[in-house]
Amino acid sequence: MLKKSKKSKFKINLLKISFTTALIGILLLLFLTNTLKPVKKDIININSKDLNKEIQISGQITNVRTYNKSDFQIITIKDSTGGINTIINKNLNLTNISNITINGEVQEYKSELQISANKIISFS
Repeated sequence: MLKKSKKSKFKINLLKISFTTALIGILLLLFLTNTLKPVKKDIININSKDLNKEIQISGQITNVRTYNKSDFQIITIKDSTGGINTIINKNLNLTNISNITINGEVQEYKSELQISANKIISFS
């Protein structure tokens, strides 16, 4: 009878430790998600090593293409080092704005790098 009691207590303690560890891990991930910021890059420095990584770019919108049937936009952003296309998965009615900052993931389409926007901040 004593052996079953010790095993039972051990299982309960192990369960508590597992639950606590999982909870701490989830809280740590939530904290890191909200505090880590993407790396800011000049457009010329974006290369294939950045594929599937989140980065931040800033520049001026020089071209806006809106696809109403698909409800997305492709904008061209230029900074002092170069230009890159950025995909926005909704129609934001953007026009040529003097300055814009985009957080997004680097992707490749038809052998060209592009940014898939996650967050857009525009400055008039």
